[in-house]
Amino acid sequence: MLIAFSNYLADNNGTYVFEGGDYPAYINYTFMRVFNAAFGIALTPMAFLTCRQLRMPAHFAALAALFVTLDNAICVMSRFILLDAPLLCFTALSLTMLSYFYRQRANPFSPEWCKYLVLTGVALGLVSSSKWVGFFAIALVGLYTIHELYEMFCNVRMPVRDYAMHWMFRVMALLITPLIIYMSCFAVHFLMLNRYDNSANFMPMGFQVRLRGNPLSHQPFDVQTGAKVRLYSQASGTGYLHSHSHKYPSGSQRQQITGYGFADQNNFWNIERRQVAGTYKDVTDVSPHGAPIEGPIGHGDIIALHHNSTDSYLYSEVSFNAPVSTQFHEVSTVSNESTEARFHNTLWVVDIVNPEKRMNDGRIHPLGTPIRLRNLASNCILVATGERLDKNWGWGQAEVACDRNEDVSLKSSQHLWTIERNSNKNLTAVDLGKYMSTSFLKNFAVLNRQMWLTNNALIPDHDKHNVLESDPWSWPFMVYPMRMVGWDDSSIKYLEIGNPFLWWGSATVCLLFPVQLFYWLVCWQHKCMNWRSTEFREYIDGAMILWGGWALHYLPFFAMGRVTYIHHYLPALYFGILFLAYQIYNVSSWYLSERSLRRVLFTCAIIVVFGFWWFSPLTYGWDKPIADLKGMQWTSSWPVYKDKFEL
Repeated sequence: MLIAFSNYLADNNGTYVFEGGDYPAYINYTFMRVFNAAFGIALTPMAFLTCRQLRMPAHFAALAALFVTLDNAICVMSRFILLDAPLLCFTALSLTMLSYFYRQRANPFSPEWCKYLVLTGVALGLVSSSKWVGFFAIALVGLYTIHELYEMFCNVRMPVRDYAMHWMFRVMALLITPLIIYMSCFAVHFLMLNRYDNSANFMPMGFQVRLRGNPLSHQPFDVQTGAKVRLYSQASGTGYLHSHSHKYPSGSQRQQITGYGFADQNNFWNIERRQVAGTYKDVTDVSPHGAPIEGPIGHGDIIALHHNSTDSYLYSEVSFNAPVSTQFHEVSTVSNESTEARFHNTLWVVDIVNPEKRMNDGRIHPLGTPIRLRNLASNCILVATGERLDKNWGWGQAEVACDRNEDVSLKSSQHLWTIERNSNKNLTAVDLGKYMSTSFLKNFAVLNRQMWLTNNALIPDHDKHNVLESDPWSWPFMVYPMRMVGWDDSSIKYLEIGNPFLWWGSATVCLLFPVQLFYWLVCWQHKCMNWRSTEFREYIDGAMILWGGWALHYLPFFAMGRVTYIHHYLPALYFGILFLAYQIYNVSSWYLSERSLRRVLFTCAIIVVFGFWWFSPLTYGWDKPIADLKGMQWTSSWPVYKDKFEL
């Protein structure tokens, strides 16, 4: 929404959808890039303020700010219209507010203490609303808070009332405030994004029919025999009930049934009522080849679904297992001309489940009456398994099967289908919107669940190399910088490469810090530590906040199955760079004189300035042949002149 806001401020009319390539003349992308760069610019003062609150002197806090300013990777990512600059800005804001709150810990419930506690919660709400990586900042503040509360719990002199107040204040500021901000962002999102688009088809029907220009709200109210319908699964990621001429490679080798997420003629079925509810007791009372019965279809009716494009009927039998989820049974279609088309396996019993209150009349209506389809012969329920078919024969489409589990919940979204489109030239369309209900909490939950599923679906293809992807182990020492654009001689070339001295230095101090702690623990056990308790506490508190932020923003990526890129390391890098400056100051001050400290300061500044200047052509864009830019290949794995994985 912030990027959309910059688009609005730039007086762009909203017709360009940012598909890539050259910008049209009427797009003021320069303003949008300046807007985004402002978030990167804000990192510099926040780095300084954070280090000052962690008791670093002004000149070393300025060195830390210089480190952040002169990292090439942070700089180049802030100059493009991407999500990473706002994420980094709000991550830094969360750390800054936490450091200010940390300095007020001796003055609980004072106005300053309350102010920075609330501001920390606000920052957490902003960072979690920009990207889910922001939840790592919440984890950092959460662990710090748990540590504080545990220390208070061990303080026997603290009154119980005061301890309870500490809990209450923190819950309000650090849990409820971020949650309100996070949910408010979605509320604004729903208000702004009020035009219909196919990308909204996973949202609840009550949400979709209120969008301007939606094609769903005006349809016939009743679903009758002969209607042309499109069924949509309530299981996220499945899409429409779909069939095509391709066959299963095993099992029955009949025509495939899948879930397909896009509009297609192969999603349409003709619905035929074959038996009215209450006129049969078991399968023997039903004729599978009787003529369709006219009238509206309701709960308990028996129907057949005829696939228009391939002239076949939806069919299931228990002789064959589903191709992927073998605990279920295969669903297919059989030709209208085949013998199987006259079997009971083509008949399905309709169960209406939790309809809209204004549609609760025992009949099927589009959008508002979720249904289960139970096969009359196999006594199994049509189910979206949540799995994907093989891309070589099933095109990666969703698997649809039949579930004989008698304990299955009537409310399971996997077993529920909604008639999303109902076309019948003999019936008049009505406004279905007035029959549909919706709620913010339901829309909020559905959208967040879909975000989770979409994120988890971004899995790497290990059968081929992607020049943009990289694994987390390679990030701290910048093994594989990323080409951000094309690399031909005529293009302007940008490389997401950091300042090597900052990346390698921060990675070294972060990886060695646990060794440092272990060494100190051994010294403490042997009583050879000569720290004053207050000095040690001041150092270790700041060190744990910065190192903990690095660890929490980096280590979780090893547990993620999704595709990863080097820019995912930037939030961790911010903590690592500040920790590098923190360690340089503290270690130097332990062993060196004030005069030597200044030498360390200027030496570090000169080295970092040199690193930034050396790689700045790839930060600000190199428009000549890359071979003309000498001295950029510091390690053999860097794709500066040639990507060794390129074919």
